[in-house]
Amino acid sequence: MKKNNQEAADKITFKNLRRLYFFALLTIAITIILSQFLVQYNLKQQLSDSKIINISGKQRMLSQKIVKEILILNYVSTNVSPQKISHLKEVLSLWKTTQNALENGSDSLAFPKEKSETLTKLYREIKPNFTTIAETTDLFLLNLEQKNNLTNNQKLVQLVLENEGVFLSKMNQIVTQYDLEAHEKVTEQRKIEYWIFGFTLLVLLLEFLFIFRPTNKKIEKTDRETFIF
Repeated sequence: MKKNNQEAADKITFKNLRRLYFFALLTIAITIILSQFLVQYNLKQQLSDSKIINISGKQRMLSQKIVKEILILNYVSTNVSPQKISHLKEVLSLWKTTQNALENGSDSLAFPKEKSETLTKLYREIKPNFTTIAETTDLFLLNLEQKNNLTNNQKLVQLVLENEGVFLSKMNQIVTQYDLEAHEKVTEQRKIEYWIFGFTLLVLLLEFLFIFRPTNKKIEKTDRETFIF
């Protein structure tokens, strides 16, 4: 009778250990899966941040290109061809579209709509200068196409030059802020990965202390009792 009770108790013990063992394996599997998802998400975020920093940096180059084309058309070119006007229109259109996507977000370019307070403030500050350059350049091109108010273009060029300097300065601040926030994200993501790694090690340690070691002792005890019997 005593032997039957002992066997029943052993079965219950092994059953409980088996449940703990499968629970531990499941926990480790879930941790590994979550860790992999986090790594992939982090890589995607870093690529997105890198793309935004790169394109926002190109906005400075495009604004300088617009100014250069305006100066050439106003002071250098003796014969303003439709091709030159068309080229400046294309550059201006790309500049405006990209700036709008950076400021308001874009699904096609994977630019986020939500921004930090600092970036929102910087885009709000740069908006008047951007709008002035865009509208002034449009008017400048219209005068060239219609060959009308050409004498007024001198003032328009000066207005573009005044705002382009401010635009460049504030765009530099925006690029710097994007870079700063990207580094902060990487630091935060690295901390999360360390926490997951530490949690995985903790699970393995608990599994060793409460599952593998008790199971090993139970097996050794069973073997000794079987041998004595």
